[in-house]
Amino acid sequence: MQNVAPTHRLSRRSREFLIAAAVVFLLGAALAVAGISLHIVSLVIPFNRGFAFYDLTRKAMLSAGLGLAFVSMLMALRAVTWKTDNALAWELGERLAQSLDHQFVFIRNISRRSLGYIDAALVSKHGVLVLRISRRKGQLLNHGGDWLRRGRKGTWRRLRWNPTRDVVADAMKVKAYLQDYQLPAVPVFAAVVFTRDAPDVAFQLQEPAVPVVHAAALISGLQDNYFAQDRIDAATVQRVVNLLYH
Repeated sequence: MQNVAPTHRLSRRSREFLIAAAVVFLLGAALAVAGISLHIVSLVIPFNRGFAFYDLTRKAMLSAGLGLAFVSMLMALRAVTWKTDNALAWELGERLAQSLDHQFVFIRNISRRSLGYIDAALVSKHGVLVLRISRRKGQLLNHGGDWLRRGRKGTWRRLRWNPTRDVVADAMKVKAYLQDYQLPAVPVFAAVVFTRDAPDVAFQLQEPAVPVVHAAALISGLQDNYFAQDRIDAATVQRVVNLLYH
């Protein structure tokens, strides 16, 4: 199995975002300097009819310049912290590679403007399996699309974090993305995977909306689902890989 991530493309995007941050900073600095200059050297005397507009303009230029400089700093911070890989997905991919052959391609850390962020997707003749991967611990209950966690006193509380909702949304985006590229017949599946084994994480399932499995049981747990049959040919598999990876 191929365990890959679009690291080079994400690194390039990070560099492009850093360059954009520099451009925004220079524009902000230019506006701020102009605004300060107009305060130091007043071109309109206070008693002139146009002074109010002049004063408003120079203050606006200064404020806009400082605002753009602040935005550029946020952009630069985002660029240098851009996530180019997912260690958790890589770990899962290495585990799957021990059991799956070269016909399977595991793409981790998918991040595209048209898709948003996706932990990982497994592509093969079976179709596309979109995964939400978690290292969370505890006793969990999944009923349909809802998630609860048992507290220390034994009471169940609803989780704000909802992996089912997240992975279903990701799968729908992948389906729409493939349809945009004339691949509407490619089946898209979804599953939630916990990398920790029991008893670190234990879950009860009641009519789950999507399969929920431990990483060690991903293949066996989806034998009647994703792995049940071949659904697309090798050429289509390669087209899907190209769209999600490149």
